[in-house]
Amino acid sequence: MSDQHTCLPRFLLVLLLLVQLLGYNGVEGTRDLLEREDQELEKQLKLMNKPAVKTIKTQYGDIYDCVDFYKQPAFDHPLLKNHSFHFEMKPTSLPKRKRDQVSSEDKEPIHIGLIGGGCPVGTVPIRRVTKEDLIRERNASKVMSFADNTLGAHYAVVRTRAGQNKFNGAGATLSLHNPRVSGRQYSAARFMLQNGADTIQVGWRVDPTLYGDSKTRRFIRLDAGQSHCFNTRCPGFVHVRSDIPLDLVYPQISIPGKAVYEVQLYIDRDLANGNWWLLVGDDNTQVGFWPKRIFTGLADMASYAEWGGEVFGPPGTPTPGMGNSAFPTGDAHYDSYFKNVEIIDGGGQNIDAYNTEPFTDNMSQYDVFDHEDTDLRHLVVYGGFPSPPSG
Repeated sequence: MSDQHTCLPRFLLVLLLLVQLLGYNGVEGTRDLLEREDQELEKQLKLMNKPAVKTIKTQYGDIYDCVDFYKQPAFDHPLLKNHSFHFEMKPTSLPKRKRDQVSSEDKEPIHIGLIGGGCPVGTVPIRRVTKEDLIRERNASKVMSFADNTLGAHYAVVRTRAGQNKFNGAGATLSLHNPRVSGRQYSAARFMLQNGADTIQVGWRVDPTLYGDSKTRRFIRLDAGQSHCFNTRCPGFVHVRSDIPLDLVYPQISIPGKAVYEVQLYIDRDLANGNWWLLVGDDNTQVGFWPKRIFTGLADMASYAEWGGEVFGPPGTPTPGMGNSAFPTGDAHYDSYFKNVEIIDGGGQNIDAYNTEPFTDNMSQYDVFDHEDTDLRHLVVYGGFPSPPSG
């Protein structure tokens, strides 16, 4: 009995020492892992954020670095390195837009650029990526993959039918809204050009995962080769305007039946060199372009286009409202809409989009109407309400 009593405390002492040692190593291992992740994030930030000539902070807390034109993210693309765009910075053969002849007393102007003149000549505004941005996006990617995103997305769009002739651009005037989103949800209004696996999207978006807030922002998206990203988050888009950022906040939002705020957006292909230009505002300001050399399918004309709304909620969770978060009624004073819906044909003439069809993948929640030959020319109205929480 005495031997057993003597051995027991020794056993407990050894066990206690082992627990402490394992605990210490576990904490140290966790600390080492966190330090490595932090170093990796810092390395990413240095690659993504270019040296700034000037820094501009907006009233919404965004920081824009004024980056030398030839040091902007676009030139990280392997097909653009050491390439000079001296003769391509201004389009040479874009068609002239039809002016919007429809007067509307409740249509309100919006400001599309940085207040105060923007960046110095020769530089462009690039929104600074923060460590919080990277952590937020990394955490989201750990929970869901690109395939999950596809599964959780819903669409209400008007699209060109198969077999339509190829075309050199598309555009419309979009009403601006701020649907309520939370968590990893997003809600967007956009139009898209596509040929093969290459796509370009332009519109507005409410996306806390991407931006860290729930404001309505302009966005572009590129899918071509190894580039799959928004705005300037991966190389490919050559930004040329010193006063107009890609992902600015739209502060004025439409109020159904009252004030209507809208923005005109176009993607146009330069017939001389094949570059795709982003044009914004009533005066079709040239913001920048996607060079022909980064594409395969869109190295030629587009073969497909669509206009409408897109929403997302992770699988098994609710999805947010689309547009003005209400079913469309057919009245542009109340609905979320795309008006003056156009394509640029093979000859470079801009015409109302034709031979189109509506498509909705969840008709119980979202809908879209395709109205040709109205007072607002080709009109697309769309929308839908958020789904209720399960249970």
